[in-house]
Amino acid sequence: MRAGKCTSGDFACEKAVKANKAKVVILDKEASEATRERYAFFCQKRGIDLVIIDELGETIGKEGRMVATVSDEKFASMISQAYKESLTNQNS
Repeated sequence: MRAGKCTSGDFACEKAVKANKAKVVILDKEASEATRERYAFFCQKRGIDLVIIDELGETIGKEGRMVATVSDEKFASMISQAYKESLTNQNS
């Protein structure tokens, strides 16, 4: 967030996704079903990774936020890779 490479909040994130600025979308696991479905559709349509985590707002320092995007390619890649590894470890 400090580097200005992240956006948070539904309106700003939707705008970033539609403008093709988002490289990864991060959702709080407590986000509503409608929000999850909408962002899953956006991400699938645009080939963007979707990451679902616990306590997103706490993680980014903005309580109550349910969605965030990352616009930096390298940072987004690191997040996506770590998420995929955590899923693999959970399934092992």
